[in-house]
This record gives sequence, structure tokens and C-alpha cells, in this order.
Amino acid sequence: MYRIGNDKRKTQSAILICSGMEELMRTQDYNDISVTQIINVSGVGRATFYRLFDDKSDVVLYQMESVFNELIRRMGPRTDPNVVVKSLFDLCLSHKLLFLSLVKANLYGEFQTQLSFVMGEKLKFIKEDVGLDDRKWQYFIHIRAAMLFTALRVAITQFNEDNSQDILDTLNDLFGKQPAILKS
Repeated sequence: MYRIGNDKRKTQSAILICSGMEELMRTQDYNDISVTQIINVSGVGRATFYRLFDDKSDVVLYQMESVFNELIRRMGPRTDPNVVVKSLFDLCLSHKLLFLSLVKANLYGEFQTQLSFVMGEKLKFIKEDVGLDDRKWQYFIHIRAAMLFTALRVAITQFNEDNSQDILDTLNDLFGKQPAILKS
């Protein structure tokens, strides 16, 4: 697991490493990128890399967390579920290479865990409004996160021309505009 914390130098080194990884992902498949290449492109030392990250998948997870932190910053406390989902799609589509790297690195579980956390935080007013117990809420959030992850994967890998509104409209056509738990 990555070890950056709030240290300014570690954060700066992590940014350089992430930039190097992004540069490599523009020209190479994730599976073909080595830690040595990341180190060479980013300009940091091997010791610095391993002080911050265990491997290249850690770099991708750190980048993913940054994307989710950005999503959290965009949302208000009672954000409409469609706005949360559209914002998620906007961010993921603007970071397609990162998302594809998550898929190729088999980091689905980590992505869904982060997505479930974000959705749980930003949509907890639904739990309160409907009066769900914790168990049902966890089912609801984790199933929604799995559906959204799958929708993103399909959009990026099979319908590359779709934008976030296209994806949201398709999901709303298939499943309805409100979360299923709110329907009578």
C-alpha cells in the first residue's frame, strides 16, 4: 500500500511518479510498463519509489484515490444521485487511461470499495430519508457501485465515443432515474 501521507516532499515525489506513469500509459499497455521505466521517466530514485509505493499497481491506486477525492470535493451534502453518477462518469472519462489501468491490473475490488465509500458518504441522505438499516444500506451501496463500475468499463472499452451524459441516459433508460430503493 502506498505511503504518502501529508508530507510535502513525499507528495511532490508521488506527483512526479504519477506523471511518469501517466506519460508511459499514453504509449504503452499497463502490463508492459515496468517500475524501472516509471523511475526513469519520473526522474525519482528507486529508493524514493519504493519508500512511497510497493509496485506500479500502488501508483494506480493512489491516482484513483486522487480522482475520488476530487469527486468528493465537487459534491454537496445532499447531492442528487444523478449528479453524483454523472460527476463520477465525467471524472473517470477524463482519466480513461487510469481507469483502463485499473481494469488491466485487476483492481476492481479496490475501485468498487472506493466508489462505495464515496457513494455512501454523498448519498447517505437516502438512507436517512428511507430509514434503511445499515445492512440494507451496505447492500444498496455496494450493488450500485458494482453496477456503475461495470457501466464505466463497458462504456470505455466498447462504446468509447459515449460521454458521461450518454452513459447516464442509457442507465436511466434501463433502470430508472431514481435509485431502485426509492421506488414504490
